[in-house]
Amino acid sequence: MKIIICDNYSELSKKAAEIVAQQIQTKPNCILGLATGSTPIGLYDELTAMNQSGEIDFKDVISFNLDEYYPIAADNDQSYRYFMQKNLFSRININTSNTFIPNGEAADPVAECREYEKKIAEKGGIDLQILGIGQNGHIGFNEPDANLNSDTHLTELTQSTIEANSRFFENADEVPTHALTMGISSILKSKKIILLANGPKKRKVVASLLDSGINTNIPATMLKVHPDVTLICDREAYPGMHLGIDIGGTDVKFGVLDLDNNLVYTETISTPKASTDKNIMKAISDKSKMIIEKFPIAGIGVGTPGLIDKKRGLVSASNLPFDKSPIVDYLRQNIGIDIPVCLENDACCAAMGEAHLGVRAKNMLMVTLGTGIGGGIVIGGEIYSGSMGNAGEIGHICIDHDGIACACGHNGCWEAYASVTALINQTKKACEENPDSILNKLIKDEGAVTGKTVFDAMDKGCPVAQKVFDKYTTYLAIGIRNVIVAFDPDTIVIGGGISKEGERLLNPIIEKVKSDTPIRISILQGNAGAIGAAMLSKLKNTVK
Repeated sequence: MKIIICDNYSELSKKAAEIVAQQIQTKPNCILGLATGSTPIGLYDELTAMNQSGEIDFKDVISFNLDEYYPIAADNDQSYRYFMQKNLFSRININTSNTFIPNGEAADPVAECREYEKKIAEKGGIDLQILGIGQNGHIGFNEPDANLNSDTHLTELTQSTIEANSRFFENADEVPTHALTMGISSILKSKKIILLANGPKKRKVVASLLDSGINTNIPATMLKVHPDVTLICDREAYPGMHLGIDIGGTDVKFGVLDLDNNLVYTETISTPKASTDKNIMKAISDKSKMIIEKFPIAGIGVGTPGLIDKKRGLVSASNLPFDKSPIVDYLRQNIGIDIPVCLENDACCAAMGEAHLGVRAKNMLMVTLGTGIGGGIVIGGEIYSGSMGNAGEIGHICIDHDGIACACGHNGCWEAYASVTALINQTKKACEENPDSILNKLIKDEGAVTGKTVFDAMDKGCPVAQKVFDKYTTYLAIGIRNVIVAFDPDTIVIGGGISKEGERLLNPIIEKVKSDTPIRISILQGNAGAIGAAMLSKLKNTVK
């Protein structure tokens, strides 16, 4: 199934009209299958304009409508004959004798259906069938649990369809209880099909259509067996792909998840230095706009360090120039498209990614080691945020009340001892105290200290580096042991750039923690935050 995502209903109508026009231009005497309802009205307006401007000619076109209420008179203003005459036929140069709609006044509806099916075959079959989709997944009046291998037939309408269509009548009691409709088998005989869906009320059924296999609960899923179907929908109806944004002090990572949770795109940009919150968000917005042009994005999730006010979309972070910064508003205003944006702590996003697509654990705690230490708590597959929305700030657990000053304003916070920043500071201090060490020589040769420096020096047999590492992993173990006692998770997952060292980092921690709780290295690594942010957006913006 080909999918075309449009920004709005107007664009959807134009795109559908282009496909119909191309069919008419290619085969002037083509057979069109037409639909009724509110969705195709914009399409019919576009076709009318194209006909009146001379772009397309309907004089040889033949049309068959999908369905008609039964019983109903053709001149009833709620009949589909009346609808088609009003919205299309009376406005274009089609020969009325070439327009076919099931007879809602037929004395023998079964015979009428049989003759209708025969007439379609005699004309050569439908070249292009236009379909809408009901909120319960029906196409035409083929309702859930109907016979999905039927030709044109008389069907009884479900109560949900009667209620949905009652808006066109004085009340629900006036809605006919039956209809004559092309069957699924009839529709699938069409050479080409376009399926239209617009508005947020259709998002749930479109998601079910795309995510589900063929089943009688969603008749539209039968379209998946057809070789040439195009779904055209606006962004409100499309459950779509989700963009995850992971904001860090050094880099900003972007990731796009498709409907099957496959990571189909990643990109990283540098976080603007010595910048304001607005400058950072402009860079992020500009990149987001480029991604939205490439992919049909239905929602955006943003992960960022710091304290978050989710209700107002505000962030305050010590490692970035965010001080109650309206991140959500910045992003939505600058991307220029009305797409839902949700906000979460970056470590929570990484935890969500790992819980669903990495180590896959229902109850877990993620420890991310970077500029600071972040924590993400997953309970029952969902992020636990706490009463104020900031649970998981485990980097600020105190491990020495008279200890090192932390950027948060307190002393002895875990991240002051066990973050990558802390490891770098410990490495520098060791070099100052041991100027003749291999570690110090390595730093002079490389010109900079990173989280990897101590590992490189250990590879060269440096005892000073080994001592730094032993002390650092002891600090890590203290904090991990504390969170295990506090939360009793199924699994502890360690993430952040330094976790790429794998077992070299992990084994000493496991040995020092001395717990039965499994401790694992992140599977998703640097993509965990962006993947988790996209996953949060998907879960938050899925219509249930």
